[in-house]
Amino acid sequence: MDWKVIANAPWLWICGFVQAAIGLFQAGYFYRLATRLLARHGGYGPGQVRAIVRGAVITAIGPVMAEIFVMMALVFAISPAYTWQREGVAVGSVVTEMVLISNAAIGVGQEFGQPSFDMVGFAAAVVVVNLSCTIASLGAAFFTPYLGRARGKLSRGDPRLLAVIGVCSALGIFAFFAANEVKRRGGHEVAVIAGAILSMFLFKLADWLHRPRMKEWALGLATFGGMLIARLLQA
Repeated sequence: MDWKVIANAPWLWICGFVQAAIGLFQAGYFYRLATRLLARHGGYGPGQVRAIVRGAVITAIGPVMAEIFVMMALVFAISPAYTWQREGVAVGSVVTEMVLISNAAIGVGQEFGQPSFDMVGFAAAVVVVNLSCTIASLGAAFFTPYLGRARGKLSRGDPRLLAVIGVCSALGIFAFFAANEVKRRGGHEVAVIAGAILSMFLFKLADWLHRPRMKEWALGLATFGGMLIARLLQA
């Protein structure tokens, strides 16, 4: 039997639905908890809570579009069912996924994308990629409580210093991923540069037009615009 038949088997679709259901439940639970805390302990009114939620939803559009492109790439490279199962645990990098699959195939004496890749290689790939996510999830579960204590020690109870640390952390994370994408070349550097320019322009445009809510759309539009420009230039 061809491994691609197994890669689209019903059990993979079922696993993907189970994982997606767990993710939706967690998102819904934390959403309800967060809105209650904002209303009861944060002193925010219903209108302010709705504004915060709206801003979060709009900001998420860009990253969600990036996830859709990741899913499309995996669908073409492997299969729709496999992609659905993997996206159930929020895979964000096609490169990382393909490296894990290739290494798993090599481990059983095969090569992904070649005739030698069969059911054994695919089974090894499924085990390796899901095991990597399991280990990452366990690490997050065990170490996250200690990160909260570390944050308290770094900020020394000063909310202003905590805000500065949060901004610097976000800048560091974005800079790290942007630098990695630029080094990959092949249009990735165009997407990063175009996205950065678009983001700065949109923020300035919001100030010029006195429309601060436009800034909520900046990240999503800049992310999508950068990818679109890179694709057009590479065509």
